[in-house]
Amino acid sequence: MTSKDNNKKLSAAIIGTGFSGICAAIKLKKELDIDAQLFELSKDVGGTWYSNTYPGAECDIPSHLYSLSFELNDSNGQAEIHEYLRNVAKKHNLYEKTKFQTEIIHAEWKEKEQKWFLKWRNTDNHQETNSAYYDVLFSGLGPLRVPNIPKEFSKFQGPIVHTAQWDSTIDYTNKRIAIIGSGATAVQVIPQIRKIASHVYSYQRTRAWTVLRDQFSYPSIIKFIFRWLPFLMRFYRIFLFVQHEAYYVAFGYYKSLVARSFQKLMEKVLAWRLKRVGRSDLLSTLTPDYPIGCKRVAKSEIYVEALAKPNVTVIPCGVSDIKGRTLIDKEGNETEVDILILATGFDTQGFTGNLDIYGRNKTLLDEKWRKEFPKTYKTVTVHGYPNFFSLLAASSALGHNTVVAQAEIQVDYSIQCLKHMLKNNLGALEPKASAQERFSKELQESFNGTVWKGGCNSWYLNDAGEVYGLWSGTIISFYWALRKPDFRDFIEYKKTDGIDMSSIQLISFR
Repeated sequence: MTSKDNNKKLSAAIIGTGFSGICAAIKLKKELDIDAQLFELSKDVGGTWYSNTYPGAECDIPSHLYSLSFELNDSNGQAEIHEYLRNVAKKHNLYEKTKFQTEIIHAEWKEKEQKWFLKWRNTDNHQETNSAYYDVLFSGLGPLRVPNIPKEFSKFQGPIVHTAQWDSTIDYTNKRIAIIGSGATAVQVIPQIRKIASHVYSYQRTRAWTVLRDQFSYPSIIKFIFRWLPFLMRFYRIFLFVQHEAYYVAFGYYKSLVARSFQKLMEKVLAWRLKRVGRSDLLSTLTPDYPIGCKRVAKSEIYVEALAKPNVTVIPCGVSDIKGRTLIDKEGNETEVDILILATGFDTQGFTGNLDIYGRNKTLLDEKWRKEFPKTYKTVTVHGYPNFFSLLAASSALGHNTVVAQAEIQVDYSIQCLKHMLKNNLGALEPKASAQERFSKELQESFNGTVWKGGCNSWYLNDAGEVYGLWSGTIISFYWALRKPDFRDFIEYKKTDGIDMSSIQLISFR
């Protein structure tokens, strides 16, 4: 069924033009003939692949897998992935449907109109504002959007650069550079910065599991074959998918023989890499004290080797104080540097960043999700927020496979909900509170026995220690959970034609 079967076509707004936003726009047009209005804060499409331009930025999932199923890709670097998204957007005419350099400053569900009211402004001229109503709202913000910049580093009296806001105008050549953090971004940026800096000081409060990449440089002939025989690339994509799904065993059953054997193998590989470069003394410093996968596993074949270079010093603790350009670590050692680079990740706690999304009864979503576990129904819909679809937000990330597949599954689920609305002439849909509670409880319980409850701190956990950033299983289990909406778990609102919602009849409250 398409919207052509109905007298009125739905209007839709999509916030964000990363993978999830682009996917939603394309499938809304294809499945429902809806020309969605996209809103993008930046000057171009791409989301995180537009904004993260630090040296060494790339995807640690093979690009043949880290791409939309209906638009295959074979390039892994930041610039290549951004160009891929640009080409997909151009092919599907999304540039003409996108308001760039536009910040949504208010999104609110209007019960009387049964629509989302959006107000926005131009990022260059805040006096230039506008607003409109939409039947449906998709949030494609993604969790890796708002940089986490700890306040204590503001005392540094020199250039401060967060990797998500890379300043290419700064001359990093022959400078003493401190890099704070040991996650995936630090793993990528340190080997590149080391090449031009006089010295790099790597501050690591916690050690990171770093494994060799399972990615390769493909010969031109292979790229040629994949380009002209795309079915072969699809077979290769399936192989990669199955391979990465198999990694879940080490995370979902981390106390199993397979998982323990895998960790011992990774420990031996780390020891071998350090011995090969003559720095076995770093083994105790770089070996994590938590099970592999508890934090995100980073992939690099040059990071460990970079830490072993003469112009790199690993400081296995955090910074306790800053005086001028001197960093004082937790052990009292002082180090003077010229530039401070923060590889400190993102603020993911509320998932909506600085965007205010108000549901029924003017309930602010960010405030609600920061105070308690961010409850959703099937990771997509939220009680109290009718006709709202959240993509790659709470409980949607993965520790072992591609999140692009997650986004496609969520978009397909959302479109099934919209088709149901159109077929039954509904004005709005939202999950029941009871269904949301049940789903959230079952999801939390399913993390018991997984590595993400293995005792470490990570961005997967909220302040209460609950795993709120991840899906607990495989992509196959995610697909199975979202393959078909159960509308018995939804409140279905009849169209009001402008009547106040207080008098509306719930035509389904099963």
